[in-house]
Amino acid sequence: MTKPNSSVERLQVLGVVFRLKPCSRKIVLEEMIPHVFLLVLADEKGVFWYLKQMDSAGLGVAGVLLICSFIGWGAMIQKWSDVKELRRRNHAFERRLRDEAAVIALNFPRSTNLGPYEYLVAEAVSAVQRHKGRLVKPADVRLCMGHVENAIGRGVSRTMVKYEEKMVILSSLVSGGPFLGLLGTVWGVMVTFGALTEKASIAQLAPGVCGALVTTTLGLLVAIPATFGYNYLLTQVKIMTTELENYASSLADRVELELEGEARRNFEQAQERERLVRAAATAQTHVAPASLVTPTGPVVDPPVVFPSTTPGWEDAQ
Repeated sequence: MTKPNSSVERLQVLGVVFRLKPCSRKIVLEEMIPHVFLLVLADEKGVFWYLKQMDSAGLGVAGVLLICSFIGWGAMIQKWSDVKELRRRNHAFERRLRDEAAVIALNFPRSTNLGPYEYLVAEAVSAVQRHKGRLVKPADVRLCMGHVENAIGRGVSRTMVKYEEKMVILSSLVSGGPFLGLLGTVWGVMVTFGALTEKASIAQLAPGVCGALVTTTLGLLVAIPATFGYNYLLTQVKIMTTELENYASSLADRVELELEGEARRNFEQAQERERLVRAAATAQTHVAPASLVTPTGPVVDPPVVFPSTTPGWEDAQ
C-alpha cells in the first residue's frame, strides 16, 4: 500500500473506500487500519513529532494521562464484565429458586463464591436455622422474622458495596482527567511565555505550545470515554440495585409464609402430643393393676342381735 502524500489524497482514498460494497469495504478497512495507525504515529507531523518537541514536565503530565487512560479503559471493561456476569447469575438463580418447594430448607456451602441473590438467601437461611424447632406461636414467628429481615438488610448493604466497586475510579478520571490536561496546558503556556523574546523562533516556542496541546488532548481523551462509561455503568448499577431490593422484599415475604406454615405444623404436632399424653394419663388412672382391685358382690347387712332380756319386760308382764 502506497503512502498518500497529502491530506487531499487521503480524503480521496477514504471516499473510494466508503463507496465500495460492504464486503469489499470490510476487507479494505482491515488492510488499511494498521497502515493508518502507522501514518498517524510516524508521519512527519505525527504524535511522535509532538512528543519530541515537549519538555520534561509536559512529557511527565502526558505519561500520567496515558496511564490514567489505560486504567480507565481497564476499569470500564472489567466493570462491564462483572455487571454482565452478576446479572446472569442472579437471573439463573431466581429461575432455579422458583422450582424449590421451601427456601428455608436449602443448604449453602460456606464459600465466598456466591452470587448476590444466593448470598441473600444464605443469610436468611442462616438466621432461620438459629430458631429451628422453636417456632410454635405467632410471637416466635415475629421474633424469627425480625432476625431474618436484619440479615437480609445486611446482605443488601454488602452487595451494594460490591456493585459499586471500580465506580470511584471512573468518577475520579471523569473529574480529574480534564484538570490534569489543564495543568499541562498552563505549564505549556508558561513555557511559551518564558521563551518569548524579540528574536524568538518557532523552535523556542514549540516545546511549550506542543506540551499545552498534547496534554489538553490527552486529558480530553481520558475524560470523555470515562464519562460515557461511567454514566452507562452507573445506570446498570442502579437497575441492579433496584432489582436486588425487590428480590430481598419478595424473599422476606416468602420466608415469612414458610415460617408461618412451619409454626402451624409445629403447633398442631404439639397439640397432638398433648392430647396423646392426656389420653394416656386418663387411661392409667382408670385402669389399675389386678392386685389392687377389690371383688364386687351383693351387699349383706350385718345380723341384728337382740339382747336376751328387754328392760322393763317383767314390769309389763
